[in-house]
Amino acid sequence: MKIAVIGSISAGVSAAQKLSAGRSGVQISVFEKSAFYSCGACGLPYYLTVSMDELQEAVDAKEKQLKEAGIDAHPLSEVTAVNPQAHTITVRDLTSGSVTEHKYDSLVIATGSRTAIPAVPGAGRIGVQAFRGVEDLLFLKEMTRTPYVRDIVVLGSGYETIETAKAFLKMGRNVRVIAQEREILPDYDPEVSAMIRARLAGQGITFSLGQRVTGFDGRSYVEKVRTTSGSYDCDLCVCACGETANTGFLAGSGIKISQCGKIAVDEDMRTGIPDIYAVGDCSSAAGDSFHSCSLHADGLEIARCGMTQTQARKKGISVRTATASSCDRPGICPHPNEVTLKLVYEASGRRVLGAQGWGAKNVVSRINAIAVAAAAGMTVEQLAGVELVFSSQCYSVWDPIQVVCSAAK
Repeated sequence: MKIAVIGSISAGVSAAQKLSAGRSGVQISVFEKSAFYSCGACGLPYYLTVSMDELQEAVDAKEKQLKEAGIDAHPLSEVTAVNPQAHTITVRDLTSGSVTEHKYDSLVIATGSRTAIPAVPGAGRIGVQAFRGVEDLLFLKEMTRTPYVRDIVVLGSGYETIETAKAFLKMGRNVRVIAQEREILPDYDPEVSAMIRARLAGQGITFSLGQRVTGFDGRSYVEKVRTTSGSYDCDLCVCACGETANTGFLAGSGIKISQCGKIAVDEDMRTGIPDIYAVGDCSSAAGDSFHSCSLHADGLEIARCGMTQTQARKKGISVRTATASSCDRPGICPHPNEVTLKLVYEASGRRVLGAQGWGAKNVVSRINAIAVAAAAGMTVEQLAGVELVFSSQCYSVWDPIQVVCSAAK
């Protein structure tokens, strides 16, 4: 059995391994357009602040992981077309320019998305840069080697924006976040996003929200970013907004593309065409906005699961919420961390629907526990009654989960 994976993000490789589980004689081939095997854009900002040796170790580890799994990996190999009837993909070798056809029995599409630089005057100036892959990372590391790159603007409002902004702040630069949205992290409830933004602002990030970029001024290099509300000094502008799914090569294949430009899939990753699956940022399934997700950015951990209050109301569900803060360990233990949780639950049956949380550490473990409770259909009272493990290192006698459940009236 031959399984082809387009794109080397972990989700694609994991999906292929899941499809091959329990089968003998399976051959998995990964085709990656880049020169580097990638785990996706999330986590890349971390490598802005570490040595090239550590980055090289991460790149080598990914390659080693693929080899040890027996996966036949092809870097600098661009898939230009998919033919479901013939069960083939067309691959162009970016080194030699040669074009070949590869047969598959099952196909996994994991091409991710790309960042769109605003189509405004000056967008081609040096220093206006997307940030989606290792090549972009290498450019940014080189660009920030000079101390003259002081004022850095990050465009966007999502997870990657916050990760990138925090990385530059850790480097001692002046960091400004500009977004068309009026609040960061739009997948969270407004008051939660506002609290997180206030915390980030207290750490030194400047926010210019509700503004649209209208131009990049300067000579060869960018020197200012113009918006609908003002003009800001800028030695480097990193675009982490306007993501577009990499699905253009599928034109004419018969694979259904949704209105948002992503591959439409069901809950089992199936595209509707036999033996073709899609995962990651290039795909979209009903209910995707309710999935769990998290972010860790230099001393700030943020996570969510299930529905937010805003999402529940849009679906016509009557909900209540509770928000509470408490420490992740007993107060007598050193280095306690405050964890804040917002719990969303049904107004009538009090069934747990989701949660959002933030703090310095140990937030994700709480959100994971609430995600299980939501999936199991537990009520607030049932969740509060779970006997959680006590640990002086990361769990208090009264856990933040129990505290927020107690606050649910």
